[in-house]
Amino acid sequence: MKAIICLTLFLSIAHAQTYELTEGTARFKVKIPLKSIDIESQEVKGKVVCAEECEFLLAVPIKSFTSGDSNRDLNMRDATDEGQFKWAEARGKFPPSVWSSTAETINATVKFHGVSTVYPVRISEHGRKAGFTLNLENHKIERPSLFMVKIDNEIPMTFELTWKKP
Repeated sequence: MKAIICLTLFLSIAHAQTYELTEGTARFKVKIPLKSIDIESQEVKGKVVCAEECEFLLAVPIKSFTSGDSNRDLNMRDATDEGQFKWAEARGKFPPSVWSSTAETINATVKFHGVSTVYPVRISEHGRKAGFTLNLENHKIERPSLFMVKIDNEIPMTFELTWKKP
């Protein structure tokens, strides 16, 4: 019996397809009074393993997000406690049909600031684009403010992903 289970596991792993992220960009826009700030990271890491369904993991180092203003970036890293929570990550499962689809929505568990929350994520262009709206309060982030007005609680996130297929 043990041999049958091991053989079944081996065969399922042997037929799994792995997709490596060769290039990834994460972007978001923060709105403060009288202005919007574009912030980006080009250090997205990721992997997808597909068998009967696909499992994925994407991760971005917090310190890699830049806005073009080093003081603002330092304040963002302080607000997100980057010293303690160095990575933001998303993981989940989706059907292999996503690779052939122009648009689908899946659920992903996003771990940010030490708190995991499930979000609906829009996947498009055969897995090359993704997006969801991050809720800062759900992740226990004290929202920074300017002139006593806090930044928006909901932050639209977008991703551009280039996968190396087997």
